[in-house]
Amino acid sequence: METTTAGAGDTAFEPSLWDDFFVSYTPPCSQMSEEWMRERAEELRMEVRRMFEAVNGMSVADLMVLVDALQRLGIDNHYQKEIYTTLSRVHTGELEILRSEELHIVALRFRLLRQHGFFVSTDVFDEFRDGTGNFNTCLTRDPKGLLSLYNAAYLAVPGEDVLDGVIAFTRTHLEAMKGNLTSPIADQICRALDIPLPRYMPQLETMHFITEYEQEDGHNATLLELARLDYCLTRSAQLKELRTFCLKGARTRTMWLAPWTAT
Repeated sequence: METTTAGAGDTAFEPSLWDDFFVSYTPPCSQMSEEWMRERAEELRMEVRRMFEAVNGMSVADLMVLVDALQRLGIDNHYQKEIYTTLSRVHTGELEILRSEELHIVALRFRLLRQHGFFVSTDVFDEFRDGTGNFNTCLTRDPKGLLSLYNAAYLAVPGEDVLDGVIAFTRTHLEAMKGNLTSPIADQICRALDIPLPRYMPQLETMHFITEYEQEDGHNATLLELARLDYCLTRSAQLKELRTFCLKGARTRTMWLAPWTAT
């Protein structure tokens, strides 16, 4: 790469890899104005807030699915207080937890509570084991449940060797079944086997999950629309910041080079 020299005896510097890309970059035209998107996003945020106000009429399973979707869609930052309060009530048993035979919900509850600082015993997974202590073979036909269990196991604390065994068990079966599955679950499994969800960059997960969530049966249209608007508004703000930084950088380079280019 060529370098630009300010003058004899001065340190050379490399030009920006982006050059003036962000200075002149204009995102694809949208049929919606930014002002409209902001107003619509605020309306949708209020709708989601009302979902939390009706928490007593929702099952714990539905609440876990809601919180998980908010996090993976990248819009949980608008509801930190509501999420913490809800998970706290689930943890203390204030919200009744019906015995669930669905591995996905049990593992999802385990992961979300631990992610938010609430301790949950690994004993919750005992109901999915047989008399010898091994996981029931029927679980190998439940990719969604196995994926949830795999991701949950990465919330282990020191000394929880049992979760090391969970990771080994789930990884083996997820690797074996991923080639026989379709999108979006196949894509989510491949992504998790590369980097487990608790260790994956949230912004990247949001980019993938916005598209995947639409394909899920029973997805919440309000959450999906809000996520798309929030993503567009965030991208717009970041592009404006980059443009400002690039303009300042261009002015700085001009000021440095001016004495040496003057004749």
